[in-house]
Amino acid sequence: WVRDTFLPYLRSLAESGFDLDPNLLFRTVTGVGSKKVRFREIPDSFWEPKSIIPAWERTANAWKRLIARFREYGILSADPMPTQAALVTIVGLVEKFDDSSNFRFALYWFLQASRFGRYSGSGTTSLEEDLRDVHEASSLSDAVHRLLRRFAHADPLTADDFLRDYGDSRFGRFLLYLLIYRNKAQDWDEHGHRVGFEGLSLLADFRPQWHHIFPKKYLEGKIDDSLIDALGNIAVIGPEINIRISAKDPMSYIDKYKITHQKLAQQFVDPATLSLSHEGYEAWVRNRAKRLAEVGNEFLAELAPVE
Repeated sequence: WVRDTFLPYLRSLAESGFDLDPNLLFRTVTGVGSKKVRFREIPDSFWEPKSIIPAWERTANAWKRLIARFREYGILSADPMPTQAALVTIVGLVEKFDDSSNFRFALYWFLQASRFGRYSGSGTTSLEEDLRDVHEASSLSDAVHRLLRRFAHADPLTADDFLRDYGDSRFGRFLLYLLIYRNKAQDWDEHGHRVGFEGLSLLADFRPQWHHIFPKKYLEGKIDDSLIDALGNIAVIGPEINIRISAKDPMSYIDKYKITHQKLAQQFVDPATLSLSHEGYEAWVRNRAKRLAEVGNEFLAELAPVE
C-alpha cells in the first residue's frame, strides 16, 4: 500500500505545489481515521486493509477538496505557509464537514493558528486536542469556534506586525502575499500577469518572491537595520522577473522596469511617496505598515465566523 498508493500520492501532491513531509501526510490519515497523531498510540488493527483503506480514501478526497478551496484564495503551494502542522487539522475539518460555502471559517482558523504559533510547542498534544474538538463538533462553525478558544484571535493586527523583519515573520509574509493576491495585483514584469497567474490560468506551485521596495543598499548605513527589512518595505512579485537594483532610490528601477502607478497601488504603495529621500523612509514604512494592518484586519473580518 505504501509503495503503490501512498508514495505516488505524495509525489502528486508535490507536483501540485504541496511538497509535504511523509510523516505529515501519514498524520492526516491517522487524524481522519483514528483521531490520533502519535503513531505509538494507534492500534495495530488500524493498519489492516479494512481500516486503513477507507481512512485513506476519505483523507485523499479531503486533500483534493482542500487544495481546490485553497486555490480560491491564492494558496497555490505549501511554500509560503508559516507551518505545515496546521494542515492536519484543516484536513480533518474539510473531511468531516463538506461545507465549501463556509470554508472561509476554516481558513480564518488556519491563519490565526499560524499567527499565534498553535503548534510551535508541544505539537502532537495540540494536534490531538484540536482533532478531538473537530470530532466532537456538530458543524464547521461549531468546530472552528471550539478551536479558536485556544488563542486571542480577536486581537487586531497592528502596524507593529508589519514592522517585523520579513525574514523572521513567516506568518507576516504569508498574510502579505494573501493581501496582494486578494487585491488582484499585477506582477512587475513586462507581461503584467496577475500575481499567481500565467495569463488567465492559475499557476500550480506558485512561489512568491519578496522584493524590497526601498533598496537595501540605498538605506544601509542611513536607516536602522530593523526597519530596512520590515514587512512594510516588501512587495510580492513572481519568480520570473529579475529586478536588478542599485543603491539608488526606488524611482530609478520603477522607471527602468516601467512599473506603473496602478501596479504600485495594488501593493498598497502610494506612488507619490517613492521619490522621498532616505530621511523620509521611516515615516513612509510606518505608514505602509499601518495601511497593511488595516487591510489585514479587513481580510480577517471577511473570513471570521459570526460569534
